[in-house]
This record gives sequence, structure tokens and C-alpha cells, in this order.
Amino acid sequence: MKIASESITHYDEASDTYHCSYGPPVPAVTVHDPERGLLVRVEPQSRQVVGFSIPQFKQWHAERAEADGGFQVDLPSMWALSPDDEIPEAPPGG
Repeated sequence: MKIASESITHYDEASDTYHCSYGPPVPAVTVHDPERGLLVRVEPQSRQVVGFSIPQFKQWHAERAEADGGFQVDLPSMWALSPDDEIPEAPPGG
């Protein structure tokens, strides 16, 4: 689970892209998540999700935001980088 207070967010108006990093930026690969309509950043060694970006944010927000304008992105903490990539399950309470 990611904690909002540890997240760094930025909206780039010129490119209409919303960015969120979980802590300081680290080298990562970007994976397209068509189900959520965003780009997920994954640290390739650990497979840990380290952030995400939402391109065409105004349209995404109009389609997915709550009535009050708020929105939530629910991502797993680990991300498979290939179909045969096995992600270990988190221990209970972890």
C-alpha cells in the first residue's frame, strides 16, 4: 500500500499529463496499463511499482473522477514485466 504523504505529484499542463512518484524518482521501466488508462513505472529488479503517469489527464479525469472531482488510482505494489514473470505474494500484514 502506498501512503499519499510519501507521494510526489505533478500536473504538466503543457502535455496534459498527471505524474505521481512514490518517493524520490528511481530508474524504472514504463508499462502501459490499458485497464486503468495510465502508464505504470516499475523498478525492474524488484518489480516494485514506483509511480504512474496519466496521459490526456483532463479526458481521463472527466471519465473516471468522483462527483466531487477526487480520484483514486489503485495499483498493486508489485508488477509483472512479462506474462511468465512470477511476483511473490506479500506476507500477511505486509
